[in-house]
Amino acid sequence: MRLLREIDSAPVPWKNGGGLTREILREPTGEGVFDWRLSVATIDTAGPFSSFDGYDRTLVLVRGAGVELTFAGHGSSRLTAPGQQVAFDGGWSTQCALLGGPSSDLNLMSARERVICETRCVALAGVERVLTAGWSETLVCCVSGAINLTNNAGEALRLEVVDTARCSAADGELVCRNLGNRPACLFVARLTRREREG
Repeated sequence: MRLLREIDSAPVPWKNGGGLTREILREPTGEGVFDWRLSVATIDTAGPFSSFDGYDRTLVLVRGAGVELTFAGHGSSRLTAPGQQVAFDGGWSTQCALLGGPSSDLNLMSARERVICETRCVALAGVERVLTAGWSETLVCCVSGAINLTNNAGEALRLEVVDTARCSAADGELVCRNLGNRPACLFVARLTRREREG
């Protein structure tokens, strides 16, 4: 397991200049084409999202009053509470409206033709178990509250808001425990590369 913190990632402008993003991880690393990327974006003004054709996107509200996303020809979605999420095609023409000031969101992108990706948000009042077997990597991000995360080897991490644990299949079953009086919220993503035919 490896702990990744939002504050350790330098902010960079969006492709279209409409906001700032802190890249938490990219696989593979470097400036080229990626298979998957996890980042935290701060949205200060209404406007279009950058286009990422060929990628599936999952967006989870972390801070702020929320956003409304409108997908040209594909409806719309409102996120008004931390932990609410929406999945959409990164190539869609997407407009973002703020619902009461700047917001921050967690953003996972995965290459549709190269990657299998499974995501969910969990309201954690007690204990949640996450299996890593069969996946290249499992990401557990604390969206709200605080949690303790333990792997099969007994290694433990404390996660607070927007801390992410980057885990491999060798970590086995992950045990997530809420550390507060109110339920925490977790975002869990499991990813693996598709097998190439031939």
